[in-house]
Amino acid sequence: MGLSAPLRGNALDGAIGDLDQEIECNWKRDKPISSGSESRLPEPLGKGPELVRNGRMVPLPFSAGDLHSIIVDEDSRKLYAATKDHLVSTNLDNISHGLKKLYWPATSDRIEECKMAGKDPELDCANFLRVLHLYNQTHLYVCGTGAFHPRCAYIHTALFDRSERLVLGPGQTECGKGKCPYDPRQRTATDMTDGELYAGISSDFMSRDTAFFRSLGARHVIRTEQYDSKWLQDPKFVKVASVSESDNQEDDKVYVFFTERAQEAESGGGKVVYSRVARVCKNDIGGQRSLVNKWSTFLKARLVCSIPGAEGIQTHFDELQDVFILHGKNKKNPLIYGLFTTSSNVLNGSAVCVYKMEDIVTAFKGHFSHKEGPEYKWVEYTGRVPFPRPGTCPSSTYGNYRSTREYPDDVIFFSRTHPLMFDAVYPVNRRPLLVRIGVDYKFSRLTVDRVEAMDGQYDIMFIGTDTGVVLKSIYLTKGLQEAQEITLEELEVFQDKSAITSMALSQKRQWLYVGSRGGLAQLSLYQCELYGKACAECCLARDPYCTWDGTSCSPFIPIARRRNARQAGGSGNPLVQCYSQGAAMQVKPEEKVMLVAEGNGTFLECLPKSRHAMVTWLRKGNQTNQELEKVTAGEQLILIEQGILIRRAEPAHSGTYYCQLEEHGFRWTALRVQLTVMSPEREGGAWEHPPAPMSHGQQPWYRDIMTLINYPSKMDDYCEQVWRRETKKRKKDKTRPGSIRGSSNEKLKSGSPGGRKNRSKLQPKSLRSPRST
Repeated sequence: MGLSAPLRGNALDGAIGDLDQEIECNWKRDKPISSGSESRLPEPLGKGPELVRNGRMVPLPFSAGDLHSIIVDEDSRKLYAATKDHLVSTNLDNISHGLKKLYWPATSDRIEECKMAGKDPELDCANFLRVLHLYNQTHLYVCGTGAFHPRCAYIHTALFDRSERLVLGPGQTECGKGKCPYDPRQRTATDMTDGELYAGISSDFMSRDTAFFRSLGARHVIRTEQYDSKWLQDPKFVKVASVSESDNQEDDKVYVFFTERAQEAESGGGKVVYSRVARVCKNDIGGQRSLVNKWSTFLKARLVCSIPGAEGIQTHFDELQDVFILHGKNKKNPLIYGLFTTSSNVLNGSAVCVYKMEDIVTAFKGHFSHKEGPEYKWVEYTGRVPFPRPGTCPSSTYGNYRSTREYPDDVIFFSRTHPLMFDAVYPVNRRPLLVRIGVDYKFSRLTVDRVEAMDGQYDIMFIGTDTGVVLKSIYLTKGLQEAQEITLEELEVFQDKSAITSMALSQKRQWLYVGSRGGLAQLSLYQCELYGKACAECCLARDPYCTWDGTSCSPFIPIARRRNARQAGGSGNPLVQCYSQGAAMQVKPEEKVMLVAEGNGTFLECLPKSRHAMVTWLRKGNQTNQELEKVTAGEQLILIEQGILIRRAEPAHSGTYYCQLEEHGFRWTALRVQLTVMSPEREGGAWEHPPAPMSHGQQPWYRDIMTLINYPSKMDDYCEQVWRRETKKRKKDKTRPGSIRGSSNEKLKSGSPGGRKNRSKLQPKSLRSPRST
């Protein structure tokens, strides 16, 4: 029958006691989840078409492809995107309006030279735009690879207001060497600061000379030491940013984040990749006799992002993919959000670690690493450190040096031979905030929005993946201790599953702009009406953007702190939060009456608004004083994530079904279904047309398909259960003498949807890959 024995006493721990009441709410203290490692990844909230219909997303597909970067210009209300052979401009409020393209191809001569050099005509021999910055209020600074001959240009933003076709000719460009890579496949990181371009790029045709440059402006071009593995060894640059560490402008520095081969970890001969953070002084102009036009303040340290394990074993995420610097009230001590992936081909994982700038500064004030010779190990340097300390910016308040060219020779020599710090930089709490292991995607891009809510501030992470999905996550914490990560939404932005290559946030307009090779998408940061109209449901969503205003779940406006506004954050209790509004009366279960003929199939669907809610089905029969029972799977009753499928209804299936949800200890009834199984008319107590007995092998399985025809998303779960049941039955038939072969069950084995051959294609997501951590 698919029904368990009656539940009595505390067997169900908070089951519905009085079925005449509309809801019973219980609240338990939330157990802290360490670093988000136990957070359940929700189902995708919506795919592209659904998001567009709901007004959540505005797509902008275009054929240019290879979208590398996007920038937001709030003042001119424009969004700019760098793609292959084109610079795209569109409206910031609605990217589907005002689309303009500036055509900037490589010259035909350069394209032919590129082909003759053996490069791919489609993937290499074009002008791939790789540098895009706002130079000032009127101009952009843009650079492209130019078919392995980089070129740059200053582009007036008013150019996009013209109606004619826009083309940029070769005479309007300048040499891009040291500003833009030759190879479009090389990782590039740049930043425009005070009219100067800081760029981590490969600076030659063969991509052998990878360096960190400063160009433009009135000062001479300066770079890292060339072909010195102590400085850089096969680096891949990720982020460049200027940070003011103190009120003294002479002490301002530029930080660069990258990955490289780690010399200090290659004692066994294998290549080991480490993530790094390096810094240089903005007023560094190189040395006088040594390191001429080279950085004389360059230092680097390791960034560690790992999960502590048993017996000191660490699970490391060594491949840095993206960095977001979040500035709070203390501008001199921002939070550094780093997005990492594993370098192992065996363990597919991603993580987000957050660092304090003061911890990075402390590492650069620590000990230097030292190596005596090729056969020696890297150790802590214990000798005398010259004055002024290497890496110190020239300042009138420290040593009274006016420039780095006045530094003593021993300081310059030490800086040249000891760029690596001995101490590594560890994240807050020495563990990641968010981890995903064993899933079929990796993180690719990250942006963070700090939001003010009723009970304080929250940092909301928007994480792009290499499958075109955006995750919206928060971590609930007090002082960055005992962080509990919650994934609020999972949005499939690009249906072609193209990797997300760029993200930009407009706090003023509350839009997230996402780019991939297939185009652009404009995504609203929230959709509060999704969480329902009940106070408790709105609070349980844990979305800092939303609040219950007394009548519905609506966007939270910090200025208008209405008396009826309610939110539940890290320690919020929705029952307490909503008590004054009558929480127990706000979450009203949906009621349905369903009739089904005996022998037919039906489906009871229950989809919670929150993807974190746990679903339990309860049932009470029609007999008087029959007790509440928990629904379990059976021969004719299948439990799937979206509801109950009754394959062949019987009179015993009649009764009242309750879909009970539980989240964060809060328990309520979302759906109540009164199901009646109707039997055929009888004459004289006997069947008018007695139905022929039907074995399970003769069960008309097409009825299940007809029942689920309007629920295509449920087919995977159904087919998986059919496959398991048929496999189990065939094993029993083999051990039974005279077992019948060639029945419809064997058809499943050979080619039907539930067959072994197609099993992997029909498995649901929860079975195809391990549950995310």
